[in-house]
Formats: sequence, structure tokens, C-alpha cells
Amino acid sequence: MTQVLLAVDFEFDLILFELLSEVDDVTIVARPADEVELLALCRTGSADVVIVGQYFPGLDAQVIASILATGTAVLGFGNDTAALTALGISTSVPSNADAETVAQALNDTRDSTVVPPRPIAPPGSASGQGHIVTVWGTGSSPGRTLTAVNLGDDGARQGHRSVVVDADTVAAMVATTLGLTEESAHLASLCRLEAEKAPPLDVSGVPRAAIREDFHAITGLTRPDRWPEVRASVLTAVLARLAKMFDLVVVDVSDRVDPDDDFADPFYDRHCATRAALDAADTVLVLAAGDPIGLQRLVKLLGTDRVESLGSRMRIGITKVRSSAVGHPAEGRIREVLSRFVRRDPDFIFSEDRVTTDAAMLAGHTLHEENPKSVLSQEYAAAVAELLPARKRSRKTGSGRRVKSL
Repeated sequence: MTQVLLAVDFEFDLILFELLSEVDDVTIVARPADEVELLALCRTGSADVVIVGQYFPGLDAQVIASILATGTAVLGFGNDTAALTALGISTSVPSNADAETVAQALNDTRDSTVVPPRPIAPPGSASGQGHIVTVWGTGSSPGRTLTAVNLGDDGARQGHRSVVVDADTVAAMVATTLGLTEESAHLASLCRLEAEKAPPLDVSGVPRAAIREDFHAITGLTRPDRWPEVRASVLTAVLARLAKMFDLVVVDVSDRVDPDDDFADPFYDRHCATRAALDAADTVLVLAAGDPIGLQRLVKLLGTDRVESLGSRMRIGITKVRSSAVGHPAEGRIREVLSRFVRRDPDFIFSEDRVTTDAAMLAGHTLHEENPKSVLSQEYAAAVAELLPARKRSRKTGSGRRVKSL
């Protein structure tokens, strides 16, 4: 006897129910209303197979992965095989299939060995042509947003078409840092388009602020309580799509990464966006402030399973470096501490430059726009050059800008 859950589009629900009623050895356990009820049933081991339709409420790749993780098999039902495959469903039947075809597919799906789907692209960067850099780090404000914005700006000045994505679901600050006064959440709009399966096909359709022709910003949430609009699986798809349109995608995220409630569903917590951005990144830049508290927090962070899972994708950046905080010479002292406790040197050192930083923040400028000769501005430029292969510099690198919201 095959236990089945029906999670299909409303128009096919009754048709499939009547169809399966004619099949021997098949029992329909339940017909859940949305993905929350569906996952709850799967986690209790209620069924052998779930039949899902492309437009079932709340369905996405993350939900399919969660179903498969419970040991429940998944059979797709619908005519858009490509869309079902993109969700992670390897087997499907068309909506006009007869009872015998559906019954055979159920048996095959139940008895088959679950294997990962064949990749649609050869091994390599999962993000396509572009390079995704996620700027993460410890608490105590090490300057994640400042770093993300200036990496994007310097990337554009070195010939890379760049976009900064504000995926901080706690305190989105990219718009403020760049002096953007509009009250629009570009990332929420982009996630909505992706969830509705109407994503932009090129840069012209991406909701964004065009700082310059080669430098763009996707602003974050206008209110922190809007975090449910940025779901992990949707954000993953958004970043992969942006990496096909831009050479450099810099993602600014919160320092918070684990659920606020240990007993909450891990797929629907506030900080799932941070985890998705870390998983999607080609490079994760872990920042810490160059003072005793910041370094202590970094040592603790580097000992976590989360950081160890990053492997070779992780780079370490120490910000706000100054001798008054750690002694002279500051860089030598910092390297000594990290070598002693984590046996690793920092990849980047970013000096404290309060004068330039304050002036840039007040004017809504990047550091290069405010003072291209500042030490900190040059350090960010050097970091970009190390992270990405050099390209011909853009001629449009003047301090003047024409911000246009699209």
C-alpha cells in the first residue's frame, strides 16, 4: 500500500483525487493547504510519496529539499517539466496522464533510489560568470556595509560590472551609506518576482538603483519586520541570477546566522537569508574589528562549525586597525594574536580612517568619491584586485554620479 499526500494546484486537486481513487493499493493520506502543513505531515512520516504541482502554495526548491530530507519521495504533476526540475523534482507526470500512468509513476518513485539530479552546467562556480562575495563577520559593527559598498565601487572602477545587494534582515544600511533617499526595498521586489516565476531576464528588468553605469545597488528591507519576504531558497536563486548579469555581486548580510529560537523551524527563521548568502558565495569575507574585543570575537567565530564549513572560500579582513587599540605596530600585533590562537594570518588589513569615513557617510559617498588618495580607499581597491582578476579600468570613474532608481 502506497501512502500519498496530494499537494497540487487547486484546479488539479479534485481531478487527481478522483483519478487515484480508481487505483488499488494507493491511499490518499491528506491534501495539505500549504507548504507548512505539507512539511509537518512529511516530518511525521505520514506518507511514502508526495505528489506536488508547480503552483502549490509556498512551494519552492527549499521546500522540496526539506521533503526529501525526511525520506519522503516526490512525484511532480504538471506539464512544465523544466520548472519542476528546477525545483529539484526529478520525476513527473503530465496533467493529462491516466490512472495507470500515475500508478506506475508512484510505484517507480517510491521504489527508486534517490540520487542528486544531473547538473545542468559543468563543475565550477555555481554562480555562473560573476563572482559572489558575501561580507559577513562578528558583532560589534566591524564595518560590513562600508566594506561591501566600497568593494562594489572599487570593483566597478577596475572594470567589473558590479552590484551591491543588501541582504541584512536586521539592519539594512546600504541605501543610507550611498545617500539614497528613496523608500523602496529592491531586494523584496526581486524576491517576489523570483517567487512568482517572473524573474528579470536581463539587467534592465532588475529593481535597483544605478549609482553609475557600471555600479548598481539593490537596496534592502525598509523595515526589519519584513524579513519573511526574503526566503532562503528564493534569495539563492536571486543571487545566482544576478551573477549571470554582473561580474561582481557583493552581498551585505547581518552578523546573525542561527535561528533566534532553537525550536523554531530552521527554514523560516529571520536569519535564513544570511545562511543562504554564505552558501551561495564564491568568497566569504569574514570581518572583525581590530581591537581586543573584536579579535576575541573573531577567534571564537573561527572555531565554529559554520566557519569551518566555508573551507577555502573564507577570507579574513581586520577593520579599523590602529595602534592605539592593540599596540605598535598594529598589524604585527594582530597577526601575532591570530597566529597564536587560530594559526592563521588575516588576508586583508583595513586601516582606521575616521576622517574620510565620516565625511563619506555624511555626503553619501563612497571612499573613493570622497578621497581616492586615502589609505583605506587604496586598501579596498587592493582587496578587489586580489579577489578578482584585473580588467581594463573603466573610463567612467569620476566622483560625479547620476543615481537612477529602476
